[in-house]
Amino acid sequence: MSNEKVVWTVIDIIRWGAEYFGTKGVDSPRLTIELILSETLQCSRLQLYLLHDRPLTQDELSVLRVLCKRRGNREPLQYILGKTSFYGLDFEVSPSVLIPRPDTETMIDAVLQYCQSNLHETHIYDLGTGSGCIAIALAHHLRDRDDIKIHACDISEHALDIAQRNAQKHGVDIEFSVNDILAYSEPIQGIIVSNPPYIGQNDYLNLEPELAFEPRIALTDENNGLLFYTAIAKLIELNRMNIEAFFLEIGYGQAQDVENIYTDLVDRVHRIKDLSSIERVIWGLVN
Repeated sequence: MSNEKVVWTVIDIIRWGAEYFGTKGVDSPRLTIELILSETLQCSRLQLYLLHDRPLTQDELSVLRVLCKRRGNREPLQYILGKTSFYGLDFEVSPSVLIPRPDTETMIDAVLQYCQSNLHETHIYDLGTGSGCIAIALAHHLRDRDDIKIHACDISEHALDIAQRNAQKHGVDIEFSVNDILAYSEPIQGIIVSNPPYIGQNDYLNLEPELAFEPRIALTDENNGLLFYTAIAKLIELNRMNIEAFFLEIGYGQAQDVENIYTDLVDRVHRIKDLSSIERVIWGLVN
């Protein structure tokens, strides 16, 4: 964004930003500049075009330059804006938590369907809650079910701070605790849900630049990608009489390896595909 031109209008910025982010390899470059500009001017994307000839002040341009530089360096837009949308709800995010992905909504659908067809008192445990998106989305859509209690844990206290703020924002009651999935020792019952770190150590080295900004501890198990699934299986085995079902997000190509870990715990392991037809969730009824 050159300083040579004294007046930069909204449409000037949109055209410049679409080209700039395109050269930086950023996905959806025009949408990116629209969202950053909307944040800068505190208006909707629609209003940008209603105000297309509005000139930006020098203060607004200064803010915009900083945000554009961050995104040009491939920092995730969600961290720049400090928020994202998941399952129709807005969530605060920061580099302390993994950015919620649309793929994970597949698991929310599955758990809600299960709860709607099983009208009994139960508990749901979200292991490795991060921003709290899974637990909060479930609590929001099950708010009429007084017989369902939701618990969420994470090893990161910073992540839990964000999860608690998100829960408060959406007015849901969740019991949060600091806990390590790999060393979980407290009694557990009901339904386990989790989107654990499932990227193998070798694969982590070849990820897209944006993922370098996300917490490594939430992405990779520093192993073969199966470490947390094995730990959760052991947790189910220890509490077998009290666990009724589990729902776990998995990575691309992991379905069979993860299924093998759980075959002795269930009569059948079910697989669910996401909207891209990738096997994204495995679940089962504990026998």
